[in-house]
Amino acid sequence: MTTLKTLLPLALMGALLTGTAHADTTLTFRYNDPDPETIEAAIAAYEAANPDITIELERISWSDARTQFLREAAVGTGPDIVHIAFVWPQEMGSAGALVPLNDLIASKGAGAGFDDFIAGELATGPGGEIYALPWTADTWTLVYSPSVLADIGVAVPTTWDELKTASKAAADAGKVGLGFPAGSGASNSIWFLVNYYLWSNGHALVVEDGNGGYKLGVDEATLSAAFTFFTEFMDAGGNPESNIAYGGLADIGTLAPMVEGNQAFSIMPPNVTKELIAATQARNGNDAVVFASTKLPDGLNVGTSHMGGRMLGINANTEHQDEAYAFIQFLISGEFFSDFLTAQFPASKSALAQVEFAKGLEGFAQQLPNARTWGAYANSLTPIGTMWSETGREFGAILVGDKTADQAAAGLLATIQGMLDG
Repeated sequence: MTTLKTLLPLALMGALLTGTAHADTTLTFRYNDPDPETIEAAIAAYEAANPDITIELERISWSDARTQFLREAAVGTGPDIVHIAFVWPQEMGSAGALVPLNDLIASKGAGAGFDDFIAGELATGPGGEIYALPWTADTWTLVYSPSVLADIGVAVPTTWDELKTASKAAADAGKVGLGFPAGSGASNSIWFLVNYYLWSNGHALVVEDGNGGYKLGVDEATLSAAFTFFTEFMDAGGNPESNIAYGGLADIGTLAPMVEGNQAFSIMPPNVTKELIAATQARNGNDAVVFASTKLPDGLNVGTSHMGGRMLGINANTEHQDEAYAFIQFLISGEFFSDFLTAQFPASKSALAQVEFAKGLEGFAQQLPNARTWGAYANSLTPIGTMWSETGREFGAILVGDKTADQAAAGLLATIQGMLDG
């Protein structure tokens, strides 16, 4: 096992080994991604270099992580260190669930400096409180099978309308076209697809109002058209009706047709793309990469995705702020990404600039410059988690026939307007 001394810069190593840790300090770290073995290996290295520290790894699904932590923090419990989405720190910080890190950053540092982090504004409260450190960065892009496209005789689509036409052609040929999870759970995928479609056509659910506040950025007709665009993919449009059963891209049911060579397209983040490539190589018994990726389709503007990722925060109820922060310093180091978390991209500008995009991931190099943070969505302090779940619920209501697209759009906009009104 490589020890921490070979993983960390000397200055950081010294800080970790001569810090203020008390004997036999136990920290709990709640990790939400589906690769705990990666973190277990890193923890083993950290504990070897810090024998007075024990890290207990907790696991939870992303669909439960936000509400579970907020509930625990409100009653004085929960893990010392939390793994949270880019869009959660402001909400959790304002609820008193996270420790403001400003003093720790000032006294102990934070990587190459807080300004080097991507999406630092999403970690920062209205009073300048820094509630978390960005950890991993990602975006979503269009992943496709060149062999399936060749079989059905279509080119790589560059617009949303071309993607719909190509997806229908795949369905007509007995293949899956654009396969995406159509489930309506809290961690649904349609939230991302609808926003990408809106953004690339010059709209957004929430925008600045020009007077220091925020307002709706889309009308009912435009949002209804976005919902309709994706409902038309279902079944005959290239997305199997069975995908209603799946909520996230990591569900094996949504990946299986691509692994088997029977699906033309998907829209996904890099970690899922890497899982797809690995699963296909295992099935085929070779190291060939049979997929390619490219930027998202354009609308009126360049195809736009979100700059997503994960952050690390410290529970306001912890009794071990210094020790927790020292572990976070280890997790954000460049060496941690090169030796442990190789499946994800670091959320710092300097480290990301050094990333080499492997075959199959070239689309992320194209897409990252066109990715945007959630901006007004987060700055308005409108809970993104609630908008996300409500988008899935309204889309699901269309699919099961409980609502028309117009009714679903009206319902979602009414919910968001209510949040904006406070």
